[in-house]
Amino acid sequence: MSKNKKLTKEDCERMWGEDQPYSQVRLCEEVRILGDGVSRVFLVVEAEINPFTFEYILEYREKFKDDQAIQQLLDHADYRDKHGYIVYAGETELRGKESVDFAQEQASAAVQTLIKMHAFIIDEFGLEKNSGFGVVKDPLKNENFIWNSLSGQIEPADDEIWDEETLVGSPAGICNNKARFYFVLPFGRDFEHKKESAMLIIKNIKKTSAHFKAEIEEVESFQEYFFMTVLLPFEIAPADYIETFLNKCNTMAKKIIFQKNYLINNTKRPSPKEIMSFLGHLPR
Repeated sequence: MSKNKKLTKEDCERMWGEDQPYSQVRLCEEVRILGDGVSRVFLVVEAEINPFTFEYILEYREKFKDDQAIQQLLDHADYRDKHGYIVYAGETELRGKESVDFAQEQASAAVQTLIKMHAFIIDEFGLEKNSGFGVVKDPLKNENFIWNSLSGQIEPADDEIWDEETLVGSPAGICNNKARFYFVLPFGRDFEHKKESAMLIIKNIKKTSAHFKAEIEEVESFQEYFFMTVLLPFEIAPADYIETFLNKCNTMAKKIIFQKNYLINNTKRPSPKEIMSFLGHLPR
């Protein structure tokens, strides 16, 4: 690599740092409020990349052809003017220690990806290296948290609250003489989170569930996938139910809302790691 490249004043301004590239990773709690109460709490990870670093790496992305993390970041980041390039790095509902650990792992992975991008800029332009690279602070201190409706805030909780019976509504995953199934449905590549798509999905959930006499316990839409918890009659094959729903959505939308691959679990709720592992193995 050449050590003779020079940065212009505009380059430095778009790099955000005085003499080094600056970017940041945010791990925050997102409290979702429905009506006059809190419905759920999520942990959300986002990365903000300075424009100069992102666009320079994009120009030389061939040098990172074997780095899947950088390639994915380049493909999925959105330009947000003064906020630079923003990329979603993961989210999970705050349900216990496992979700906190997962969010922190996603944040750490995003940090390491940005460090590699910054290091390339530093080497290209002969900038001074920072010995503090790689240090990640854990804002959640690796504790368990729960929403306290009386105090109106998130508070640390004892480990005992995170047992299996807390996470699954009924022992053995059976309720109302129906079996509980968890479904992870990946969105299609070109899916857009719009009101029309949401309405179509909900409409078909209701139609499909009525046809199979199923009960919906929970639905949640994430950036990359749709999550459902469903009670199915014992005589109904889960694949029949979910594939009927997927086909209805894709046919009515006249485009691919959901991919043909999906994840089913009837023993426990899939962990964030399991979901991300499943998504990572899907064909691109």
